[in-house]
Amino acid sequence: MLQSWRTDDGWLTELREHSDGAHVCTTGKAFRDAHTFGLSIVQSGPTMLITLVDEASPPSTAGPMKFSAGSQVFGALASTADGPAFATTEQESGNTRRMISDLPDQLVTIDVADRQYKLDLSGLARAREQLKTCEADAKQ
Repeated sequence: MLQSWRTDDGWLTELREHSDGAHVCTTGKAFRDAHTFGLSIVQSGPTMLITLVDEASPPSTAGPMKFSAGSQVFGALASTADGPAFATTEQESGNTRRMISDLPDQLVTIDVADRQYKLDLSGLARAREQLKTCEADAKQ
């Protein structure tokens, strides 16, 4: 890890360098609903992905990952299931970036593969700022 930032609300942003020299920025937070799970936003160059890691109940199938708050739907992104995680696809990078910029710092629900996760996204605005700082640092 080259650098890291934290928010008071539990978000951790990290700048990492992979063995091939690629710089990757990740911001994530652990949540607890029926059980513990984690959400991460991963940025590398033009690619932006969202991963939802559920080690207690790893996914076996995937489908659209729908983000909503009450009746407002922020997006439904194609996702895959790999190991303990759901992950949006690279092809969804543009939609992922737009949706992340629209998500509120409040309770949001993610529906994916007949599962529902509730997340308190408090501090997300600050985490987005840190992710932008990380992206700028990654280009240097």
